[in-house]
Amino acid sequence: MKRWKCSICDYVHEGNNPPGECPHCESIAEVFSEQSNKEEHRAEHKQLENKEVKQSTSNKKTSRKKITKIGHFDIPKPALLKFASFRDKKSSLYDHYSLLLKHDAVCTQVLAMLSADARVQALDGMLINSGGVAIRFNLETLVMWLLWAINEYGQDEANKYLNAFLDAEKVPVVNALWILGIEVDKTLVLNHNYQIVPAEEMLDSEEKELYLSQVRAISDRMPRPKAAIIYTCNITKTKDSSNNFALDRAANKEYYDSSRHLEKIALLLNILEGVTCIPYLSTSYSMPNMPLGIFGSSWGGIPHHDIFGNRSSRLSETILKDINDVIDAFNKLQSNDQAKIGRILSRLSQAKRREQIEDKILDLGIALEMALLEDNKNNDQLSLSFRLRGCWLIGEEREERQIVYRQLKEIYNYRSQVAHSGVLCKNITERINVVSEKFPEYSSLAEKIIHKLIINGCPDWTKLILDSI
Repeated sequence: MKRWKCSICDYVHEGNNPPGECPHCESIAEVFSEQSNKEEHRAEHKQLENKEVKQSTSNKKTSRKKITKIGHFDIPKPALLKFASFRDKKSSLYDHYSLLLKHDAVCTQVLAMLSADARVQALDGMLINSGGVAIRFNLETLVMWLLWAINEYGQDEANKYLNAFLDAEKVPVVNALWILGIEVDKTLVLNHNYQIVPAEEMLDSEEKELYLSQVRAISDRMPRPKAAIIYTCNITKTKDSSNNFALDRAANKEYYDSSRHLEKIALLLNILEGVTCIPYLSTSYSMPNMPLGIFGSSWGGIPHHDIFGNRSSRLSETILKDINDVIDAFNKLQSNDQAKIGRILSRLSQAKRREQIEDKILDLGIALEMALLEDNKNNDQLSLSFRLRGCWLIGEEREERQIVYRQLKEIYNYRSQVAHSGVLCKNITERINVVSEKFPEYSSLAEKIIHKLIINGCPDWTKLILDSI
């Protein structure tokens, strides 16, 4: 009777033909090879020799690294330097596993096994999506990911992830927007599974490594994000390589909708007292436990901002209800109203980020004028309308309305000075310092007015004032 040996796990089958699949490691029939009597004798001799060598060296110390044995595979893990960069680690992994594919018998058998899989064959010539970018499918890269995953998760888990990928039409990605001006100690979960995540808890990437690095070039004065807003969604796994590399919008509506929503959240965070937040880098990440993971590509788009600033606010769970209410109310607004509020918040954020008080007061005045005077097309009594509308919108009591009225009058006057003459308070330092000290009050007032407009919508101004008098 013939003996057939599995080249993956060394299981030996006796019979006229090899089994349909290995009962031990579930490999396909092609990995079995028939053994001759001479080969059997040589294998038995080798096993005895290995046993003797192992016994003779059991009490000796050795500096040789132990090869990690996972499942039925003996796949050596690469030696990675502790402080190597993400790019260097990625290159080391690629070099390590690509070398194994060329010279390791077990790894070449894994390659042969996957190449015979019809699901893998169907990927030939296709592009694999990972969000904003797609890369051409490569069998060797898939095998390298599998070998890496076996070392990371174990053979059973790695096979489960691989089969999930091969069987799926859509795969998960993390849609991410890195933001400036926000810090969080732990992940904050917003409505609809959007999250604000500290940089330390983000998936490993070149961006994360850069933003957490303390090393900077002398010329590098740009602020670095300390958090990101993320949303995990599903995208189509593949696309025809004859098309462009962008995702099909119709088939990936969730991805594009979430991208817009990430931008909205970043903008609406500016409604919080003293908070300034701007988008910095829009990108997406493949899940590490899903091919091609770390062996895939990455991308990123950086929005253009004239003013970045150096302010940073630390958020906690106490803001969740307020920001969730604001987000939900904003989403109910008409598209034109959303665009208007977005522009107002962008100008408010810029006012809070600026350093020069003249620029700050000018931007703040513009934001409030857009909020309170949009429908005053005849420019009638702008200053008076500005004050009356603001104080009746948010003032609950007479005394509060008087305070708001006075603050809005000051803001309008200061804005007019800068806009019409280019200077503030006739360049008198003492008076300019007073404006600088009051600016947080002015900013807080603007936040309350815009917050009210988002939650309640734009009122009938005439009715609001006349009914209140």
